[in-house]
Amino acid sequence: MTAPKRRRRRKQEKKTPEYVMGTVPDDTFGAATDPLPPKGPEAPPLTSSKRLEHLLNNPDLYAAVKALPPPSRVGRPALHPPIAYLVFLCAISLFGSARATAAHFEEAMWWDVVCRGIRTHMGDAAADTLQSTGPTRGQWNYFFHNKLKPVFAEIRDASRDLWIQQALDHGMMKENGKRVSRSYPQRHQVIHADATVACPPSSQQRRRVVDKVTGEVREHRVDADASYTVEGGGTRVYGNKFLSAAVRLASTPHSRVILGIDSIRHKSAKRDPLRDDEGTAFIKLTRHILAEAPALRAITYDTALRGVHRAPLIADGLVVFTTQHGGLAPESLKRLEYDEYKCRHDLYVAEGRVCERRVTVDGITHYTPLPVQELQYRPGKQARYYHRVTIHCPEKIHTEYIRVDETDEDRQIDPSTQRQRFNRTEHLRQVPPDTHAGRRLKGFRQDSESQHSRFDQSYPHKRVPAYGANAALLIYIGYAWLSNSVTRAMIDSTPAE
Repeated sequence: MTAPKRRRRRKQEKKTPEYVMGTVPDDTFGAATDPLPPKGPEAPPLTSSKRLEHLLNNPDLYAAVKALPPPSRVGRPALHPPIAYLVFLCAISLFGSARATAAHFEEAMWWDVVCRGIRTHMGDAAADTLQSTGPTRGQWNYFFHNKLKPVFAEIRDASRDLWIQQALDHGMMKENGKRVSRSYPQRHQVIHADATVACPPSSQQRRRVVDKVTGEVREHRVDADASYTVEGGGTRVYGNKFLSAAVRLASTPHSRVILGIDSIRHKSAKRDPLRDDEGTAFIKLTRHILAEAPALRAITYDTALRGVHRAPLIADGLVVFTTQHGGLAPESLKRLEYDEYKCRHDLYVAEGRVCERRVTVDGITHYTPLPVQELQYRPGKQARYYHRVTIHCPEKIHTEYIRVDETDEDRQIDPSTQRQRFNRTEHLRQVPPDTHAGRRLKGFRQDSESQHSRFDQSYPHKRVPAYGANAALLIYIGYAWLSNSVTRAMIDSTPAE
């Protein structure tokens, strides 16, 4: 006899209490009728040959060679210097695969561009070590697996530092002498970041597959690091997950500078202990950028960034904008009592901003958003942000300062729930999403989607031509070098105003 099947309990969904949200007032974050910034000029098309020229004319590329291992004194001498393989890595994103890159570099019209660039930036001695054609696919595969992959972290870090300096050289993440509200930071002072899932060359998940009818055994190559990840909207995507951050100039095509890239965890910590989760990796990357660019003002991200991740970055002085996470019920903030005027006001946090709660005679809960007159920044060892709100009371208009960063009281543990008393940075936002200022910052984040889309489209069938997270990260670094080289060339060729 078989044991009776146990019925699975249906997961009960948490129901958000019903309430009525009042009209968002016109305040320091703008009005609903304010127009969003106009679209910038269309980016001019660039041919593959022009992109390769821009890559070879980037002086930072030759500085990054120091992160590559030098030629070994043991064994057979290498036919090509390390710079040839770094150019090969970047060119994969231009031609789509290592096979296509090797085929192009067999032709003089493409390889001569590489030789001229190396001769210009590294001298005749380095150029004279080059062969008449580029590395073959076999030579590339050997160097990639035995030389590049073991030092992927050094290449990642060296590239990141050079990219940050490039952005600073272009005037990004810098003050320009104008006083700008922190609610409306300038475009070049805002980092947009996101994570993406890069599909491996094969979607196979089992190394050996047996046909149940014929008995035929098929061997497949499997990406050991890849797994399924749920993206926004509930879509399940198979691949490796990467984090990137970038910045750009306003109304300037081809001005995006990718500041940093990293491979992040998308499995359990037990299965993948070597990589940080998305939020932790983003905090590390942002703090590294902020150390080099203290004039950075804001960052934009999606809902994967939660209150626990926003809190330390806000304490560092940044405006951290994300859209409101769905399913958050209003939370009680404080009760204000003015004995002089014999009035009382219950303040709650609803939909990312401070509201006054009232209950009608019909029992309907009504939240009235309070107008914010100022997003106040107070620097210090740990920065503080305040909303200066006004309460329109029949007796008197009251003014209050509400902290929008995590306080010491918030971090205390409630003995009844054993949880943090109030997750302020999860419920209350520096810039509320449903405002003109919030919609403006949300528009900045869309540039990350464009970047990831362009990365996917660089390869046949939108599959990164490398197995393993570290190998795919190197391919992404090569893509970033190509993109940033185009940015350098286009900005340098633009006449100063």
